[in-house]
Amino acid sequence: AGSMDNGDGIVVGWLGHPVFRDKEGHEHFVHRMPTFFERISSSFGRWRADVPFRSAESKYSVEQVGVTVEFYGGELDG
Repeated sequence: AGSMDNGDGIVVGWLGHPVFRDKEGHEHFVHRMPTFFERISSSFGRWRADVPFRSAESKYSVEQVGVTVEFYGGELDG
């Protein structure tokens, strides 16, 4: 979290474009759910993983499901 600019509209840093994949290599997309967690779904619209506010509430955590992330462009390219 944090600002990408100093209030002047000029970007001071960008980590890159994240691409999330499961163990089989399928690409997934993040959807922010109100109020405390993100949901990760496949390109087919199926819910594949989540990042909950409380880990005890997770049935499909990114660690359990094996979701990985790669960054393209930006400071974390590769």
